[in-house]
Amino acid sequence: MLNIDINTESAKTLNLLTLPGRKRRQILRGAGRKVRRDSKARLKAQKGINGQAWEGRSNGRKAKMLKKLGKHLQVHTNENRANITFASPRVAKVARAHQDGEKLTHTAPKGQPDYQGPATTKQAKALIKAGYTIRKKRGKGWKTPSLKWIKENLKLGQAGLILRILKEQEKGQQQWDIQLPSRSFLGQNQNEYKQLKNYMFDQATRH
Repeated sequence: MLNIDINTESAKTLNLLTLPGRKRRQILRGAGRKVRRDSKARLKAQKGINGQAWEGRSNGRKAKMLKKLGKHLQVHTNENRANITFASPRVAKVARAHQDGEKLTHTAPKGQPDYQGPATTKQAKALIKAGYTIRKKRGKGWKTPSLKWIKENLKLGQAGLILRILKEQEKGQQQWDIQLPSRSFLGQNQNEYKQLKNYMFDQATRH
């Protein structure tokens, strides 16, 4: 969450405290929306507040990162403050981890999703590619099942759970840590801060 407080030194310099409450709220709402636009632009450009491109994914994939965070950004205002935050605490936690480069701890999923339909062909292919095997009916050892066997013997929820386990953890591991690099987007650089002060000054002097 980012705050724009009417009691900051820049706000005092502009004499915003002398304005009617409704006018202060209007100015802060506009300022909050500007910060949100700038933050969304960084998400789209995949660049940090310093203008540098974010560090790429650890697996080398080139797909854009955090591209859905922008739609969750909200601006809440009162007469003295504008808060730029996220609607969901879960999304806010993910955003904070990427913003600051925190360590995330993942826990292996427990139980099965309530998906009772048969596994899909796409799931079956992914399971085989990920190394899924079943015990042989005759003799000892394991074998790779056919697409038909997977679709006839695994439910959609079961297949999804097995696939996540195969992809995301080693056998027997219940927790694992992922150290995220800092991918800042929420906030202001020096130029944006100057623009924001100019905007607030302009709005404060309008009648």
